[in-house]
Formats: sequence, structure tokens, C-alpha cells
Amino acid sequence: MSVVDPVLEALRDSRGFVFGLILNTALILGVIVFEWSLVEIAVIYLIEVVIINLVFLFVALFTPQPVDDRDGDMWNTKPTPLQPISRLPPIYWRNIKFVGHRAIFSGIFIGVFIGGFLNIVFSSSYFDSGVPLSIGVAIAGIILFQLRRVRRYFMIDQSYRHKSPLDAMQFAFAPVAELLLMLFYVFVPVTAVVVGTAIVMNVDVTSRLVLLLYLVPMGAIRAWIGSLDPQTDDLEISFG
Repeated sequence: MSVVDPVLEALRDSRGFVFGLILNTALILGVIVFEWSLVEIAVIYLIEVVIINLVFLFVALFTPQPVDDRDGDMWNTKPTPLQPISRLPPIYWRNIKFVGHRAIFSGIFIGVFIGGFLNIVFSSSYFDSGVPLSIGVAIAGIILFQLRRVRRYFMIDQSYRHKSPLDAMQFAFAPVAELLLMLFYVFVPVTAVVVGTAIVMNVDVTSRLVLLLYLVPMGAIRAWIGSLDPQTDDLEISFG
């Protein structure tokens, strides 16, 4: 038992990372089996960013604790609950204002950049025959994975009662840290190696193998970020 218990505990602690690896392994398999191109991968990733923001900004409305270092009478008094849907936990007016002000960045980012890209892709001839079923399955997997994170960090034992809206919003803005890590630790160095190799050896750099050189380390970063609790795992994202 002295050996089994630590192993089981380690598996429980790393299950978020394992589930993230499974999700990103499915993305890699999509490249291999379904011959996804950069367009499909970009569409899936951007839709994931939208889902993460929508899910956790919504969760932020249900967290009753005050935001640390936030002045104002509304944070120093007991919040007034609003319960428009009886089956859901109550929401709080101060959370609506807090989330609304800080969701402007997400709205601009999603509406201008992500929304613009998705609109161009879906209005072009690329998906004239319809969205592939494999992409739909990938999106369904993303939704289930994010709902599982909500359950793990906010719903078990009604832990949302001990959270502030900022706790949930840290999850919504985690893709920002993820993008920066992938840019500096994957895209830049891998691109340098690929381009250098192509110049020196005069080889084609458009193969799926090259695409996998990006996706494997990116998948590890995404799985790691997805397994973290931004409030306890030294992943703090500040926004005004």
C-alpha cells in the first residue's frame, strides 16, 4: 500500500494533464488520419479559445467572493444574489459589471481577429462541402474537456462559493499565456530549425511531418496549461 497510494495520488494530480494530452493527441491524429491542413487546425484552435472564454466568463458570474485589492463598497459588503434560473446557482450584479468591463478585451479579440478569421474561412470555398465530421467531433471534445475543468475547479463540493470572479476569469485568459509560450518556445525555434534545414539540405518544408514538429510541442504546452489552476499553480494573468 505504501507504493500504490503515492502512485494513485500522482495519477489523480496529473489527470488534467493526461486528459489534455489525449485531446491534443486527437488533434495530431487528425493531421495524420484525416489529413487536416493548417486551416482546419487554426479553426479548431480559435474555436477552442472562444469556447474557453464563453465558459469561464459565464462561470465568473456565479462566484460570490470579493476580488482581492478591489476598492469600492460593493466589494466590502455581502453581494446581492440574482437567480433568473432556479436550477443554476445565483449570479451577482457586481460580478456582471466586473466581468463585463474586463470582457471587452475578449470581445474585441474574438470579434475582430478570431471572428474575422472564422468568417473568412467559412465564407470561402474551403468548406463548400460542409464542415468535416471530424472537426465537429474535435469541437465536441473541446467542449466536454472545458466542462470537465469547470466541474473540477468550481463545481465539486460547490467550490465556486469560495471563488471570486477573478478566479474564473484567469481561466478565460489563460490562452494568452498559452499563445505566448507557443510563440517563443515552439514557433520561433522550430521555424528556425525547419528553415535552416530546408536551406542547407534543400528539402521541402511543406510536408505533414513538418506540421507535426510544431503540433507535438504545442500539444504538450496546451495540455500543461489546461491542467493548471491559475490561482494555485503560479500561472497568474493580470488584466486591469
